[in-house]
Amino acid sequence: MKLRTRKLSTILRSAAGLLIAIIVASSPATSQDVAAGAEIFKSKCVVCHGPDGSGNTSVGKSLKVADLRSAEIQKKSDAELTQSISDGKNNMPGFKGDLSDDDIHTVLSYVRTLAAKGAAPKKK
Repeated sequence: MKLRTRKLSTILRSAAGLLIAIIVASSPATSQDVAAGAEIFKSKCVVCHGPDGSGNTSVGKSLKVADLRSAEIQKKSDAELTQSISDGKNNMPGFKGDLSDDDIHTVLSYVRTLAAKGAAPKKK
């Protein structure tokens, strides 16, 4: 009976931990997250993506980086963007070794705010 109670207790604790992790991961970004993400973005991402996320820098243009404000990027899930930031994609290096998971989350929070600034219309 004691063994069964311990197993049930372990399962319930694990489930509670998982539920807390899901709630924290799905909670909206705070202004502190966005501000911290902006600082990291300035130090790690601006060279290629530019201060507005457009990619309109000499390095960004040469590497053909994505416009982070675009619908194409903004429609990606948080998991997809987190993986791109962590592992890199195409010409973009991964930042898993440089940034903690929390730092990557705050950068993602900031990148999500770039959509509000909107992508500039394409010139013909």
